[in-house]
Amino acid sequence: MTQEIILYELAAADDTRFSPFCWRTRFSLAHKGLPFKSVHIGFTDIGELGGANRTVPAIRSGDTFVEDSWDIAVYLDQHYPDRPPLLGCELGKGVARFVECFTDKVIHPTILRLVSRDVFDRMDPYDRPYFRLSREEMLGCSLEEAQATRDQTVRAFRKAIHPIRLTLNKQPWLSGASPGHADYIVMAAFQWGRLATDFKILEDDDPIAQWFERGLDLHHGFGRKVHPDDGGPGFAGTGLWKASMRPVGAGIC
Repeated sequence: MTQEIILYELAAADDTRFSPFCWRTRFSLAHKGLPFKSVHIGFTDIGELGGANRTVPAIRSGDTFVEDSWDIAVYLDQHYPDRPPLLGCELGKGVARFVECFTDKVIHPTILRLVSRDVFDRMDPYDRPYFRLSREEMLGCSLEEAQATRDQTVRAFRKAIHPIRLTLNKQPWLSGASPGHADYIVMAAFQWGRLATDFKILEDDDPIAQWFERGLDLHHGFGRKVHPDDGGPGFAGTGLWKASMRPVGAGIC
């Protein structure tokens, strides 16, 4: 019998799951067909989960606690080898690691610049001071200054990700004939953009946009179920970390 998995993840003030790192794990759990329960946690409460890395996503399965989307994917492959692989062989794992590094160092910093001000507006007031301070340190400017130049930023970004288009011209998924963790890493980044802002990051006719839409339809449209009201996997019996310790009047995430 599969033990219940608890996924700790960030959420916006309206309870929408938006974190790209958490979506990597959401997609991974869906790929494996594993049931899980989502528990949302605020930025400033993450350290109290007790993990060494003080980060989310994190999962708990029985007595096992695993942080970091990559380590979670490795754990899921090791502990559920009878289910579809995320990383596959060591060669596949190595390629996926490259995709992770490309995403973390090229895709994420640019999307942060494109969406950070809009994310701030969607955050629970409880989390906004931390979010502004930490993201402005990352950006090297204010959230408003980053947003003011995003027309130029997005044009450069669309050129920088051309290798993804070239790959998709040769095969249906970044992982090859079928989707794997490499796809979920990049899909999660664009999911972040989709949920964080109305600003158009990809043109509709872009092969990357078309691949992303196919990705959202995987696992019975799992990627389109982003809020507890959507009734998607993980939302039955959703919880709130330390709800009783939140300041009076604070929001839910």
